[in-house]
Amino acid sequence: MPKLPDVSGYSFDELSKLVALATKRMEEIRGKRIKELQAELGRLDVGGDPALRRGRKKDQTSAPKGTAARNRAGGSGRKVATQFRGPNGEEYSGRGAIPKWARELGVSDRAGLEQYRIR
Repeated sequence: MPKLPDVSGYSFDELSKLVALATKRMEEIRGKRIKELQAELGRLDVGGDPALRRGRKKDQTSAPKGTAARNRAGGSGRKVATQFRGPNGEEYSGRGAIPKWARELGVSDRAGLEQYRIR
């Protein structure tokens, strides 16, 4: 790796210009590398289908935004029925942390929630 220049004497404007130039050069290098990798993928040619090259089966489509993290976590994305209702109509499904309204009523564990169960 080449020796880096001493920038201690640079002004703010000079440093800003240096950062802009470095960023521009990094983008040029990144773009060149992407083209090289795309060319290599083209040479490997996985059936000619771009979806297969990305590791997906032909009938799969990309998930709508926001669902990728939920799918990775194993959640189904389905709404869970309310199991508990607070005195002011607050609802709690029984999943996750004990809600604030229950903690304010002195409930410290799930057993204490039984009196608020919807029957």
